[in-house]
Amino acid sequence: MPVALLAFSLGLVLLAGCAADRVEGASGGAFPDAGQQTDRDAAGDESVPGGIPDIAPEDGDVPGTAPPGAGALTEQIVRTGDVSVDVDDITSAANRITAVVDAAGGEIGSDQRYGDATDGSADLVLRVPPDSFDELLETISDLGKELSRSVAAEDVSTVVADVDARVESLQNSVDRLLALAAQAVSVSDLITIESELSARQSELESLQAQQRALADRVSLATLSVRLTASSEPETDENGFIGSLGVGWNALLDFGRGLISGIGLLLPWLGLLAVIVVPLWLIVRRRRTPSGPAMATAGIPGANASASAGETVKEPAASGPTRPPE
Repeated sequence: MPVALLAFSLGLVLLAGCAADRVEGASGGAFPDAGQQTDRDAAGDESVPGGIPDIAPEDGDVPGTAPPGAGALTEQIVRTGDVSVDVDDITSAANRITAVVDAAGGEIGSDQRYGDATDGSADLVLRVPPDSFDELLETISDLGKELSRSVAAEDVSTVVADVDARVESLQNSVDRLLALAAQAVSVSDLITIESELSARQSELESLQAQQRALADRVSLATLSVRLTASSEPETDENGFIGSLGVGWNALLDFGRGLISGIGLLLPWLGLLAVIVVPLWLIVRRRRTPSGPAMATAGIPGANASASAGETVKEPAASGPTRPPE
């Protein structure tokens, strides 16, 4: 009997020890000790200054990724074009284009006109819905003689999806920071949250601006129009009048070229005259004898008679002589 009682008591002691171990293990997992709590606070300090734990993005909030279940991307196309047309009247053609754009629900981005209606030019930037782009292009081409045309289409579906996902992610992050700011109990935590909130709101506003710009480019196609008009009539270069015009233009070109050549040479001729004319005068003066020397040099024996002091007398004039009989 004593042996049984002793065994029963030993079993109770062992059972109590196991229960105490379980309670200690549970309390250690649910309520960490001071050392473990300090380590976690330090980790929180590394994630966000001030000890506020970093906000982990929720499902679908990772920047640059589409949320789960987004499916296939919606096609987003940006259409642009350029066209140049020669018309008879700039004002009439520009007014016609403006009316077509208004009827299509578009807008005039810019309208710049130069010169007269029949001898000038105009540059217009048109914004119309993509469905009306081709019709507007053909209408403008029919206003006169089309000189050039260029059309392009850019697929920005991936860019739009990426920007949309980043905007949604940052918006969720900002909302969570606002909730944390409302629950902050210390001034240091509030300052830290506000600093992080300001940075994320700035990035969010930048992405939202990109989002609006992309949406505007997709919703309205852009067409740049160049209108020109010339009052000079077209001539047939193969006929007599055309050949006469070509010859006249060639003559004018020759005259202009000749005048340009003379104008080009004049400065050099002036410089050459400044150098050559004085040299020519000096050489000419050295080669020309003086006046008295020139007079005496022309009479034979004049120099010898002058040196001997003799005078030269002219023979007396005599009448005509008779021949001997």
